[in-house]
Amino acid sequence: MQSHIARWIFLCAAVLIGLPAGAANLFSFSTPDATLSPDDGYDPTVVAITADPNVSGPANGTDLANGKVGISRFWNTEWAGFSVSSGNGTTLESGEFGTGYFQLTLTGASGAKLSNLGISFNSARGGGDPATQVRGFKLYAAPNGQAINFSDTPVIDVANETGTRTATVPHSATLSDPALQDIDSITFRYYPLTPATGNTMDFDGWTITGTATPEPTSAALLTIALSAATLKRRRR
Repeated sequence: MQSHIARWIFLCAAVLIGLPAGAANLFSFSTPDATLSPDDGYDPTVVAITADPNVSGPANGTDLANGKVGISRFWNTEWAGFSVSSGNGTTLESGEFGTGYFQLTLTGASGAKLSNLGISFNSARGGGDPATQVRGFKLYAAPNGQAINFSDTPVIDVANETGTRTATVPHSATLSDPALQDIDSITFRYYPLTPATGNTMDFDGWTITGTATPEPTSAALLTIALSAATLKRRRR
């Protein structure tokens, strides 16, 4: 009898609350090769953003660009992707950690919890031969508005990118750490590392995957409790 009641409660929860599905695309952004006059800079109006209804992040190209801190270039006029540079050089040092990065935060909407997160993008160097010129990047992640520190381990660390705009290299990370499960928000921070501010690291856009599980409403919890009580009375 108890097993039947438990099964019924589980089914009610599945219908009224929703069970976590497999990892899906939660948020992505991309751009065509924008055309400006002169053809150097950033056109936010052509940036495409797709978001799952259970998450919130930058709503448009202007919001996306607001994530740059101390960035020399954040352009989408060089190719069908983003070109990013800073003054941090090819090696990230502790004194530089507070600037020269692009950051994006994704938050569960209406209390939704994020789990099984991943990030992927295609990467390129804006120019230069990897045999003679080092260009790379570091990508960090932190949950729930926690500080990102120099001592943290990057989720992706590329010392010298070999990809080009015509032959990009895919990079991805799966955030399997238990501390990154069932969280309210996730922040990604990208540091481009190039010899000079005129040298860029490029990516074609980011895709963030995972699950966003909505919080059960009070009405749903009450319905489940009433269903369980009704079943117990009928079994007596």
